[in-house]
Amino acid sequence: MQQHSTVEVARKHLGAVDPSALRHARDRLAETGIARLGFLLPYRVKRTLAAEALALVDHHLDWEGPEPAARRTLDIGSREVAARSQCIPQLYDCEPLRHKLTEVANEPVLPCSTPRRFTVRRRHHDDTAGRWHWDDYAFALVLVVECPPLEEGGFVQTVAHTEHERRYRDIHRTLTRNPIHSWELQAGDLYLMRTDTTLHRVHPFTHGRRTVVGLHFASVDDLEREQSNGNETGSLRSEVRVITNQAQ
Repeated sequence: MQQHSTVEVARKHLGAVDPSALRHARDRLAETGIARLGFLLPYRVKRTLAAEALALVDHHLDWEGPEPAARRTLDIGSREVAARSQCIPQLYDCEPLRHKLTEVANEPVLPCSTPRRFTVRRRHHDDTAGRWHWDDYAFALVLVVECPPLEEGGFVQTVAHTEHERRYRDIHRTLTRNPIHSWELQAGDLYLMRTDTTLHRVHPFTHGRRTVVGLHFASVDDLEREQSNGNETGSLRSEVRVITNQAQ
């Protein structure tokens, strides 16, 4: 299937999404900081995204060299993803997808700075365990490409409605004063997380590997903060107005 037709399949599917499913996801995101959105994209689109991600990983490993160097955590950034894939960046720019995410988030979901829009990450069981953290941007839409079974770990853990401590000095206090939720995920699962106010990590796992595609989006506050810091973000007000009006 051609890449442009893959995005057209996604557009058609998004136009027929059940509004009640979006409302339920909105409630879950508001309550827990994470919402499962497997219904948002059809299987064939998720399969194409996964295939691109695995091809990117394979290319990166071929370029980087043989084991053991290739076994460390891989973070493939936006520039390499954009240069060597088509569906991932095209789906990121798909306005109907952002409009549905805006409905779930109950606020505008906006493109973030170009170098940080999408990532492909692979982690092995013997890599350094992922630390608890917040993200710099408000939203992450994550497709799970590969994941170990639940009994071996690798599931996502979250602490919702927490304050982003940019110096990470008091994370243990945050963990002990708030409930920690754990989420079982499987290959093909898609979820949206409010990553700037949801402390999160991937639980250590004992075997295998975990590969994900992450699409990262900004809130209005994110872009206003960038503007105040002198970064170029484009026409923020017009972008917010268009997305808000079309999501209504």
